[in-house]
Amino acid sequence: MKMNPWFGLSFLVIALRAFSGFGAESTAAKPDDTVLQPQGTGWLPIFNGTNLDGWDAEAEYWKMDEGGVLHGRTPGTREHHYAYTKTNYADFELHADVKLIGNNSGICIRIAPKNFDNVPGYQVDMGDGYWGCLWEEHGRGKVVDFPRAEADKLVRKEDWNHYYIRAVGHHMEAWLNGVKTIDVVDDKGLLTGPIGFQLCHGQGKLTDASFKNVVYRPLAATAANH
Repeated sequence: MKMNPWFGLSFLVIALRAFSGFGAESTAAKPDDTVLQPQGTGWLPIFNGTNLDGWDAEAEYWKMDEGGVLHGRTPGTREHHYAYTKTNYADFELHADVKLIGNNSGICIRIAPKNFDNVPGYQVDMGDGYWGCLWEEHGRGKVVDFPRAEADKLVRKEDWNHYYIRAVGHHMEAWLNGVKTIDVVDDKGLLTGPIGFQLCHGQGKLTDASFKNVVYRPLAATAANH
């Protein structure tokens, strides 16, 4: 019996696809929709949406825009410029919509500010090569590294992105646009401190960062996480 040549070609294509993974379902992590917005009750705003009452911040670099958006901008200086709460927070979860244009920024948690330039502590990072990472300022640097190639699949560049953060005892977790990027028990980290935001240093490097819909909810610590 004479074989149809198309049968042989089709078999070859199927074999090649199976071997190479072509046409297979993507292995990229899928967002968890339940962490893209606050669930349940008890959420509180981190700022009043009108001014910076309750915050330490340099008016030259930070302001509250209409609509309750905290906006920070620096053309690039030798110093960092942080804005942070006058209140300390221990165990909590937090939602924030964030937008970055330029250099580097981040959500700072459990920090120990010395001045507006010197702010040791954790930072859930923002910026090329830093999205999804956990950084310890004036400490170990990257405590948790998230691959840039994976972050590039998640981040909407120069547009709004979402972070959900949980800090209970030494257990730190964060989700970027619904995908978990940080999950670590870090015994060396601070257990309490202000919440804040950063404008990174870098002479001549623009940093323009905005934060909105920032809400938090206190959490009870558990012995297993200390």
